[in-house]
Parts: sequence; C-alpha cells; structure tokens
Amino acid sequence: MSPDPRYAAYIRAELDAMLARPKELHFTTEEYRERQNKARALMAEQQVDLLLISSPEAIAWLCGHALRWNKGQSPSDWPALQTLVLRHDSDRLVLFETNGHEEMIEMHSVVTDARIYPERDVEEALDFIVGELRSEGWLNGRVGVEQWSYIPNRYVGGRFEARLREAGCEIVDVSLPVRALRRVKSAQELQYIEKAAAICDAGLIAVRDVLQPGMTELEVWSEMLRGMVAAGGEPAALHESVVVGPIEQGHAFSTRREIKRGDYVWVDPCGVYNHYHANVAATFFVGEAPEEALEISAIQAGAYELLCQTARVGTPIRETNRVLKEYYEDAGTWGLHNWTGGYELGLSFPPDWVGEFQYTIGEEDVEGVFLADTVTNFESVVNFIMIDTVVYQESGTRTLSSLPHGVTVVPV
Repeated sequence: MSPDPRYAAYIRAELDAMLARPKELHFTTEEYRERQNKARALMAEQQVDLLLISSPEAIAWLCGHALRWNKGQSPSDWPALQTLVLRHDSDRLVLFETNGHEEMIEMHSVVTDARIYPERDVEEALDFIVGELRSEGWLNGRVGVEQWSYIPNRYVGGRFEARLREAGCEIVDVSLPVRALRRVKSAQELQYIEKAAAICDAGLIAVRDVLQPGMTELEVWSEMLRGMVAAGGEPAALHESVVVGPIEQGHAFSTRREIKRGDYVWVDPCGVYNHYHANVAATFFVGEAPEEALEISAIQAGAYELLCQTARVGTPIRETNRVLKEYYEDAGTWGLHNWTGGYELGLSFPPDWVGEFQYTIGEEDVEGVFLADTVTNFESVVNFIMIDTVVYQESGTRTLSSLPHGVTVVPV
C-alpha cells in the first residue's frame, strides 16, 4: 500500500525547509582543503596510494562530517564502516556512510560524493564498498588504514582488510601519522580551544557558588554542566566527573554519594566548543582545610609558572621533564605524586578526549621538542587534582584558565 500522499508531501516540505538552511561548517572550505592537502602530502611521505579514514575525529577534521552515534558497540547487523576515502592522485573525497545521514552530510560537511552502503550484513556492506572502490580503479597499491581507531571494531576492520588484500592491495597502518596531522592547531582551532577554556571556568565557578554539605556528587555535576552550557558549552567526549577524593578515585563516575564537611571534592570537566576541548580541573575542600593540604596545593600550583618558563617552543621535552621533576623533589612531594604531565587536547568525540601526544614528568629518555601552536593539558597532581590547559606558541607558553591554581576552600 502506498503512503498517504498528504503525509508524504508534509514530510517532504519539512525536509526541504531544513535543507534550505545555510550549510553549517565550523571552518572555511579553504581550511578543509588545506587539511586534505596535508593528508595527501602524508600519503606521499608514507608511500600510500589510497587512504581510508575511519576515526570520527579524523573524518570531522578533514571534511566536517560528525555524528553523535558512530556505532561503536552496535548490533552486528549494523556494522560501523563509515569511511572517508582519499586517493593520492586525485582531489576527490568519497565518504561511505549509512542511510539516514545524507542530509547531515549535505548540511554539515564539504563532502559532495557520499555513497550509502547497506547495513544488513557486514559482507553485504563490504561488497558495496569494495565494489565502488574497484569501479573507481582504486584497488591497487598500498592502502593506509587507521588500525588504532575503534571504528571499525576489530571484527569489521579485519574483514575489511581481508577483502582489500583479496583484491590485491597491501595494507599499511598509518594511525599515528594521521593523528599527528591534528597536533599543530590552526588559528581558528586555537580560538575554539580558548572559548572552551572559558566555558570550563564557568563550570568550576558554578560549583564554587553552590557546593555545600548534603549535595550529592551528581547534583554538583549537574550544576557544573548548567554553568558550562550557560556559557555556550556542549557535551564532552568523556564524563565530566565530580567525585569525592582521594585522587585514586580519579576515573570514577559521579554517584549519589552525599558530600560531607571535611570532604575534598575534585571536579574534572572539559569545556567544549565546536567539539574542541579544554581541560581545567580543580579541588574544592568543604570546610576548614588542613595546613598540609594548603601547602601541598601551593606546591602543585607553583609548577605552572615553571612549566610556562621552561616548556618553550623548540625546548626538548626531556629538559622540561627534568626541570619539573627537580622542582617536585626539592618541594618534598616527588614520590607522593600521581601521574604528572600533559596530553594533547583538541577535536574529540566520545569515548575519549585524550589525544596522541603526551609527556610524563620524570621520563628522561624522550625524543622531540615542544611544537608551536600545540595544546595539551598539564596535570600537577600530588594529592589533589589540579589541571589546566596549556598553549605552546612562538610568543610564549601560557595556561588558559582565568582561575587561580590551588585548592578552593568552601566555608561551611
């Protein structure tokens, strides 16, 4: 039986009205084109003929396409095979996606060639994708894939690679070089991260203003989110946790635990703007803080000025690691600390906001230098969580939070 033509006309009109809205891109088409050119330069460097991009971050970075559902743990009948394809000898982009995303691709990306694969079965989906690549004459030579991406999952990715090998291709893992493309940020990316840091500060201020004994971790968490959303924030790639210490609870979920006088509550959010993350975390002591707590907090806070003085563009990472380790040793907290160092921040989607580059204070056998226009967090952690976002530029290294470093005492 055919659908009611009146209903069909109504739905068609709604869709047409949506598609008539201006395209919503976070960057200019020129910036996306520059990124694609960098990817093709990487292909030449890695001697790759065909590049299959599957990680949500890399797809979004190259063309703007982004979804909140990437089928990471979906039914086996709905395989996660969304793939952006680049060829070394062509300026074309081809995006393989599933039914229902065509309008999002049109409205939120620079992709003009989207091909919809069937979802009913992994092999049927691969029949379609491999067939399309064959029809383009692209199934030859070396094919670069992202084996470190959780999309596609192990089974689906294994079947995809097997089918490519059967077609005569050589598979090469280019996960780390592809991730490295995003390490140095553009001016627009840095602006988004600056906005994200201000959003994060707003969440911490909201916590400071409402935190009292009797609230649960989840209630404080909701107030933190309220503050960040009011400042223009959006969902983060990880749960922005509020947890009663000690720091060993650092990767726990917020719960219904009731906060009491004498608790220290650590708050670890990322502010997010257009999917770009900035991490600022703080500890709140409910009541009168012990003298030792304030002294340790001051030591942790003092590391940020030293970091900005030491971790300049071009400075060997091992030199900064050495200087910061000596600082904590002289202060009497080395050996009492938790993980202390920094990891890359930027464009992220669930399930993680932690980027590829990282450095750990205390490691000496480390190659590399700090690069201009890169961003990490820095975690100065002894007994209390203390994190800020750091930007490394030719003009200097700086932290982004406007809030003072140190434990915040909440009088009760």
